[in-house]
Formats: sequence, C-alpha cells, structure tokens
Amino acid sequence: MGLLDRALDKSIVFSFDQSGFERHRASFDDPELDVDLSNRRVLVTGANSGLGFATTRALAARGAQVHMLCRDRERGEAARAKIDGDVKLDLIDVSDLTDVRRFAGQLGPDRVDVLIHNAGVLPSERTVTADGLELTWATNVVGPFLLTHLLTDRLGASDDARVVHVSSGGMYPVRLSTSDTRWERRAFDGVRAYAETKRAQVVLAEQWDARLDRVSFYAMHPGWADTPGVQSSIPGFHRVMKHRLRSWDEGADTIVWLAATPEAPPSGRFYFDREEAPTHLMKRTRETPAQRDALWARCCEDAGIDP
Repeated sequence: MGLLDRALDKSIVFSFDQSGFERHRASFDDPELDVDLSNRRVLVTGANSGLGFATTRALAARGAQVHMLCRDRERGEAARAKIDGDVKLDLIDVSDLTDVRRFAGQLGPDRVDVLIHNAGVLPSERTVTADGLELTWATNVVGPFLLTHLLTDRLGASDDARVVHVSSGGMYPVRLSTSDTRWERRAFDGVRAYAETKRAQVVLAEQWDARLDRVSFYAMHPGWADTPGVQSSIPGFHRVMKHRLRSWDEGADTIVWLAATPEAPPSGRFYFDREEAPTHLMKRTRETPAQRDALWARCCEDAGIDP
C-alpha cells in the first residue's frame, strides 16, 4: 500500500466510502470467489434487503443452499422471488428469544456450514422486548448469541463451519459496555446503543473462537453502504453522504468472501475489505479481560443459558 492509500485510509471517509472500496478492490484475488458452493448450507439473518439480500444472492449464485432468515413473510417472499438458486425462506425474529428457540428446534438437516448474523437495528427510541431486553441489544447481540449457541452441534457437523458477525466501523469510538445494556440508568441514545452492540459483536467473535473448536468465527465491517437501515435510522448522514455510499454488493463483498473463500481466513479476527483490520483505533477504547468476561456472562444470563 502506497503513502497516498495509507493517508486516504486514515481519513476514514475515503476508506469507508465507495471510493475506498474501489481502491481496495484492486488488490482482491477475484478467482478466489470463483467457487462451487453446492454442498454448503448457509443461514443469513435479515436477508430480505440490503447486505443480507446481496449476500444471499451472491452465495446462491455460487450454488449454496441459502436460508433467508426474515421476520416478515411478505417481504421475505418478495425478496426470495428476485433470487435464482436454492433459496429457502425461514421466519424468525432474532430479537425474540422464544422465537429463536422455536426456529432452532424446527430447523431441518443436522448440518450448518455458514451462519451469517446480519440482522440489526438502530432505533431512535428505547424499546423493551418481551424478554425485558432493550431492542438493540436483543437484536444485535443476545439473539445472535443464543442462535449460535443452539446451532453449535450443527455447525460442528460441518468440516468447514464459519460464523460471520456483520459489525460496523461505528464501534470504533466506543468501549465495550456491559453495565447498562438495558439503558435503564442512561438517557437512551440510539447511535450509541448501536455502536456498543457492534463493539460487543467484535469481542464475541473473538470469545467464540477461543471457546469453540472446529468453527471459524469472524466479525467484519462493510464500510458505509446505502442500505434501507442507513436511510431510515440515520437520515442526516444518508442525506450528506448518499452519493459516496457503497452499493449493497460492495458492502456485502467481505461477508461473501468470509463465507465462500476456499481457504478459511484466520479465525477470531476483524475484517474490512478482505483484509484483517484493527479492532481499536484508540487506546481509550480497549477493554479489560474482566470486561470481556462480563460480556460473556451478560450474554449467557440474558439468553438464559449456562456460562
């Protein structure tokens, strides 16, 4: 990487935006994704639009059997109709732990090769789920944590199982926080809540990697993509940046690469544009071992499973 590229990447804007993707893709090994995935079974949450839709379409085009995990049947069926290949629709609300357990109990065959945690929310107001959890925390962290836990045997049955957490560069300014995940003692800040859950996803990918053999765990940053979630949740940002945002396919590229590349990248790492990326840009955001342990304990408690 030359001096200009390094300077542009440090600017953040010219790294996370579409121009950053265009620069970074010059180093991609495109034949790496010229693969046959016909023997791979993939689950993608939040698959009816945005990055989840682009990921589903890309993996199905390579022959994978892809399960679109969506909350809404009508939107899910409409999305599935636009994708060629072996694509199935399964209904699940990852913010509802009872529904997560129902889905895991009813899922068919015994093997899952790839699990992609893409579904996410950034609400403007504090909402409490039926399980008593704040909605952002439930959707982005606890639901995916429980789903991973319930599918560990089926992931273990694969000879190359991978789990991908779709995080965000929005996590960079914040530290890991587990002291008030329900936002009962703080004035609710949707952007902050989202960033804290995205930081938690990165740490959890590392912790899962340390705890579970035979499965590769990843977190990744898609850059700034022009998704429906960005449009509705942070409209001011979208209004200013809309001409610089990545397409769905560009944002999903690293998700597809982590799921499909023949040789699994090193596990327990954070990736951006097919390269390992730092998990911290500032010393003040680094968590302690005790905070990392507290995150795992909090997730187990909220998910209702033994640590």
